[in-house]
Amino acid sequence: MKVEVTIMVSTPASEKDLKSLQNAGYRLTNNKKSVKVKTIKKDNHFLLISTFDIKTTAQYEVVDIISKEFKFWTFDLEGVQDIAISFDK
Repeated sequence: MKVEVTIMVSTPASEKDLKSLQNAGYRLTNNKKSVKVKTIKKDNHFLLISTFDIKTTAQYEVVDIISKEFKFWTFDLEGVQDIAISFDK
């Protein structure tokens, strides 16, 4: 199952920030090659988007685990405005 974690921030991300997002994905995935991180500038903010695969399971069973892992790896990320976790259909 593909997971996408989108973090909206008010300032551009550093290389360290992007590496932290990648590390969070590595800790959660069952396929390290599936981990991708990209940045999109949108209006006056930036979207940091991490995608990765996890074993197929009920979403309610993993959403808290995903949230905690990303909060751990991005505790010092500046300008966080919103975080969204979505799953493929």
